[in-house]
Parts: sequence; structure tokens; C-alpha cells
Amino acid sequence: MNILISGASGLIGSALTAALQNRGDQVTGVSRTPSPNQVRWEEVTPELMNDFDAVINLAGESISGRWTKSKKRRILDSRVNSTSAMATAITGSKDPPRCIIQASAAGFYGDRNDQILNEEAGSGDGFLSEVCQQWEAAASPVTNVGTRLVAARFGIVLAVGPGALGRLVLVTRLFLGGPLGTGRQWWSWISLNDTVRAVLFLLDKEISGAVNIATVNPQPQKVFASTLGRVLHRPTLTPAPRFAIKAALGEMGAALLLESTRLNPSVLAENGFEFQDPDLESALRKILAT
Repeated sequence: MNILISGASGLIGSALTAALQNRGDQVTGVSRTPSPNQVRWEEVTPELMNDFDAVINLAGESISGRWTKSKKRRILDSRVNSTSAMATAITGSKDPPRCIIQASAAGFYGDRNDQILNEEAGSGDGFLSEVCQQWEAAASPVTNVGTRLVAARFGIVLAVGPGALGRLVLVTRLFLGGPLGTGRQWWSWISLNDTVRAVLFLLDKEISGAVNIATVNPQPQKVFASTLGRVLHRPTLTPAPRFAIKAALGEMGAALLLESTRLNPSVLAENGFEFQDPDLESALRKILAT
């Protein structure tokens, strides 16, 4: 297949690009500062879309950092505007791509305590939920021209490097790991390996609509912390009270660390996807050994 991918330099995008190329697909990236085999956003036109079988849209401002008004505006605009540009180009194409896999996130569901959330669960409240709702809605016009739309709602993607796991490994190695708030909030995680495999699966199967990209075994945060401590041979007894997290990290810290989202990847399971990394401890040992 000939595939156009935005966000190709990010955690998921870079691993996905390599996997697509390894299986023989042709990949073109979209970037504001393009390198070889990439195009500028200004070049994303209906004419360009005639050349592609599928689009994978992962573009968006990082949600890390304090959520000032300007930061929140960039988070929202970067996602909605890039997705609208993709959708406009696809709907105007004479020969549109057959499929677009549109990034979204577990934040769509908001803070839902112990509720098990499959793809039929409604949206929640809060900033991240509003971002995800607008993000997904911006892609919806592509269905009017027969392009299959998948909204991939990613959980916490675990990989080595500067992402979520990298920061957790750092604090745990410094003997600062432990329960965040009550520690009872559910963290829906997935290995980068299974994330890439899931996206390829969705690319190849006739699946449309929302899809939860998360393991079948989410864990309460305190269990996640203790499992990581066991893998790293560190105690995880240092609690971080809710008020301290909110004081240090503001709204971003509360949303990313304290809210509870217990995803059930029912669409993947019902369509026969098999996870290679379903167990948290085994997944962490595999990831951190690389």
C-alpha cells in the first residue's frame, strides 16, 4: 500500500513507519519541516490524496507541560486543524484513500472510576474529553466519500525513551515511585509493540468506528507502580498525595495521573486481534531489556 502518515517522527509514528516499510508498504510523511520522503502540510491537497491508499493521522501538540490557556489552545487546535486539513483533502479527492486511521485517546471517556469502558461507552467530561470529541468529529466528513474511518483511542503507550514510561522509570529508580493519589485509578496501558501491531491490523481489516487501543489487562495505578518497582528492584512506598500532584503539575497532572480510565478493547478482541504483550510485568521486562 501507499500510505500517508502525519506525526511520523513521534513515538508511535516512527515505530509504525518502520513497521510499514519492513512489510513493503510505501510511506510518505507529513511535516512542517519535511525531510526526504515527506511533504509539507501545505501540500496536503485533494490531488495529493489521489496517490494514497490509506492515511494515518497522528499529528498533535504534546499534552505534556502545564496547561496554560495558550497551551490548551495549541493542544486543541493542532489536532482539530490538522485533522480538518486531512479530511478536506480526502473529501475533495477524485480518487480518495480507502481508509483513514485517525488518532484519538482514552481521554475521550473522561474520569470514569471503575466502569469498564468498551467503544460503545459515551464521552466524558473535562478538557481531554472535549479535545478527543472535536478531534474525532473533524475526521467524520471522510465517510461521505466512502473512506473507511477508524478512531484509534490510544491508552498509555509503553516504550523506552522520553515518554510516559521513561518518566516513571526515572522516578522509580530514584526511590520515588509509589501510589499517586489513592492509587486506585485505572491505567489502561499497551506496549508500543502491540500498539503498532494493532494499527496495522486496523489498516488491513474492514473495521470502522472507534477502537480502544489498550491491553486486555488494565491495572490500578498502585499495582502498576509496584510492578514497575519489582522489575527495577526498587521499593514503591513513596506516596504522592492528590494535592501535591495538582500543586506541582496543575490540571495536566490531575488529568493524566489521577483520572481513572478502564478500557476494554472489545473491537480488537471481537475481530481476532491477539496481544503479544498482555501481561504488565512481562511487558515491562521485555521493554526495559531493549
